[in-house]
Amino acid sequence: MADEEAEQDRCAQSATSAAIVALRERLQELATSLKDSPDTPEQSASQYCQDFCQTLVEYAGRWRIEQDPLPLVEVYTVALLSYAHAAPCLSSQCENVSIVLERLVLSCVELLLSLPEHIPVTLWEEFQSSVKAAHTLLQENGISQLHMLHVVAQESGVWSHAMLSAILSKETAETEKVNEFLALEGPVLLEMRTKHLIKENQVEKAALLAKACSEYPGFEGKGHFKQTYLVCLCATAAQEPLMQELSKVDCRDALEMICNLESDGDDKGALCLCSAFLTRQLLQGDMYCAWELTLFWSKLLKRLESSAQAFLDRCRQMSLLSKTVYHILFLIKVIQSEMENVGLPVCIELCIRALQMESDDSRNTKATICKTISCLLPSDLEVKRACQLTEFLLEPTVDSYYAVETLYNEPDQKFEEESLPVPNSLRCELLLVFKTQWPFDPEFWDWKTLKRHCLALMGEEASIVSSIDELNDSENPEGADDEEILKGNDVYKDQSSLVIELSGMHKRT
Repeated sequence: MADEEAEQDRCAQSATSAAIVALRERLQELATSLKDSPDTPEQSASQYCQDFCQTLVEYAGRWRIEQDPLPLVEVYTVALLSYAHAAPCLSSQCENVSIVLERLVLSCVELLLSLPEHIPVTLWEEFQSSVKAAHTLLQENGISQLHMLHVVAQESGVWSHAMLSAILSKETAETEKVNEFLALEGPVLLEMRTKHLIKENQVEKAALLAKACSEYPGFEGKGHFKQTYLVCLCATAAQEPLMQELSKVDCRDALEMICNLESDGDDKGALCLCSAFLTRQLLQGDMYCAWELTLFWSKLLKRLESSAQAFLDRCRQMSLLSKTVYHILFLIKVIQSEMENVGLPVCIELCIRALQMESDDSRNTKATICKTISCLLPSDLEVKRACQLTEFLLEPTVDSYYAVETLYNEPDQKFEEESLPVPNSLRCELLLVFKTQWPFDPEFWDWKTLKRHCLALMGEEASIVSSIDELNDSENPEGADDEEILKGNDVYKDQSSLVIELSGMHKRT
């Protein structure tokens, strides 16, 4: 069995050696054709770049990075040196010349970052020698695009730099030395390192490196290290330290980071960061950028979460963190936008929670909730009456009184549980919460009784209602009752004043 495996290894090595020889010969042919081309320098350079890329794809495609990366190192080593030798014949007027070299370098770095820790010494030394020679040749032609690879080739391995090891292991190091290392590597290489670490599920190490890069003044405006650091932190840190770190970032900057992640195709990272910042706003009761964050969060969540139930559950969870009614109203708005009727019961649940919350602006916020509920359940007369009565009790004006009167004078609806848009238990819970906001329970009252109680709460404005009623119907039988109320029904006035004061909903004069 061992002999068979050894024989297979020898065959594989032989095939690899033969392929590398063939690649070298093919690239040499391309270089010769470039020198002898009768076309213009720009045309010949363009043709060379096209043939070079096709050849590289053909040979590199024989091995997979995940399974057998070492032969690919040989392929890139040969390709880099061959391209550098051809550089003097490549016209700078051809834009493909720099593009091909840039992509060649990036592909090579990506390959090197994924190599196993122990690379055969002979292979690494060959790579170092080739990169050094290619870098020198290209520099002679004013091309510095091989700098990143040249930096990597200075060490005994891709991850072996002492300062890099210190950063990743959280060792204390002099700031000056750290900055020297970061400046040497450059933002592109360091960003590739952090992305590779995240890909390999080494998120804590990625966070350490991204944090060091984000704190280096020389990288200001370069790379997305801050957002990478925060995304890593979202995945690894406990809530308290995470919230402390997020509090240092302006929400406008956070939105830009989220947009960057989405543009890069990292919806998962964008949602993670957006969720963290929205959570911070909810916990702190902060309205700054709250709507933008909620909207962005819902769009990303809907994109990544195909289950409607999972989406609604996440909205419920967020609502439990909310310290303000307006945050809950934002969640209701996105549920309506993304889920429509499917999300209606959850919207009512959130309205119930909002009605039970205390607020510095209780009267206005509760009135807004009532209007929201009326819009959510427009065909439920009993609920609409409860909403309008609550609005009247919050601010007993003539207009709000007549709005109540209009609804209570409509014919009662026939109650059919099977046709309700929300479960009856939830509807009953909503009505019970409304009753906790009222100084009386008008469930079994007729309009005449309810009217008397409403007028008692209106104070001097009740006289306006009485006057209007007398003009509309000079023979109004309720006129005497109204007149009695206007003269002063102390019982109702005392009762209403007490309830309004306890609810914090009285008018400030």
